[in-house]
Amino acid sequence: MKKIFALLLIPYILYGQPEHTGELRIELTNYGTYWDVLIKLSAIGARWDNNYELTTEYELAYVYLTSGHNSPQTIADFDHILDPNAGDNPIFAVGLYKISAIENGNEKFFYMDWRTSHWRYSLDTYFKYDVGNNNFRDWNNTQTINYSYQTLWDLTSNNLITSGLEDYWDNCLVVTNDADNHPRFVFGPYPATLQGTITGYKIYRSAAHIPGQQPSNFTLLVTLDSDEFVYTDNSVTIGNDYNARSYYVTCVYEDLWEIVGETDPTNTVEVRLEIPQKISIPESNHNNKIDYQLEQNYPNPFNPITKISYSLPVSDQVTLKIFDTLGKEVAILLNEHKEAGIYTIEFDASNLASGIYFYRIQIGSYTSIRKLALLK
Repeated sequence: MKKIFALLLIPYILYGQPEHTGELRIELTNYGTYWDVLIKLSAIGARWDNNYELTTEYELAYVYLTSGHNSPQTIADFDHILDPNAGDNPIFAVGLYKISAIENGNEKFFYMDWRTSHWRYSLDTYFKYDVGNNNFRDWNNTQTINYSYQTLWDLTSNNLITSGLEDYWDNCLVVTNDADNHPRFVFGPYPATLQGTITGYKIYRSAAHIPGQQPSNFTLLVTLDSDEFVYTDNSVTIGNDYNARSYYVTCVYEDLWEIVGETDPTNTVEVRLEIPQKISIPESNHNNKIDYQLEQNYPNPFNPITKISYSLPVSDQVTLKIFDTLGKEVAILLNEHKEAGIYTIEFDASNLASGIYFYRIQIGSYTSIRKLALLK
């Protein structure tokens, strides 16, 4: 349904920032004599148009800044779709964007979130890009913001309100990455009216699965407070392995009768995992025979992450599973074909209770079982 927001007619307030030429400005600094920088905006997840309806437009916008023109370019301006005069500059929508600076094949980036339906103050946000050091900086040039997550509501004193965005909850969960390439999940307030009070949000994570296939065996990863909308899973690293994990979020509330409930989940996002580390064999041992071996996990006891090493002398299918003391399977760490070699894989037990568990490896006809202890 079309929505008309009178707030769009309120004049923009710049609070001493540069003269308005766009809702996003990236200004070069420390650029020397020659530069050639591509400033690019890439939409991450769903985006909304000037009526706050879902749109497939404005996924990408970019500006080249170069010293090769008669008038060297040092400023990239972008127009927001809610600007009634948008059009002079590349346009971007209501959404979360990855803002990149690319020069000589080197990319630095951060994330900027405009996903709110509350526009009390200016839409304008300003940043700098340090060409000499390949770093994004805040507008006051006081700190590096590479890989960071920035928001309109924090930068302009707006409120984060999502009820005006069409089908927000079904599209709100996105995954970004931090400086260490851990997945960082970003969503926002549950937009519908509840017969009760929101007490928090729960993030659920699936067992490992093949990328693109239906995930299963979701378990609770973490419970956040009612005003927390960003979470980084430090136990996972983003990569290009043939394994993935999927995530979704629910809103937790307490109704008038003090009964705790959960809403329907958000959309599900998938994270492709890092290829498990393969341990290199020292030069002096190259002629030594590699045997089938399952090593004792380290550390042990552990909380909540431990590492498990194994080896195989020939290429084969490898399955590594975790079981509780009753023999119930609680996790699948690995189920794929591996080349001959020595490997190490991490086991994150943050969703399990303290206790004794067993891990079993199966490589062809070879099977080995060891015990591990989780102490929280």
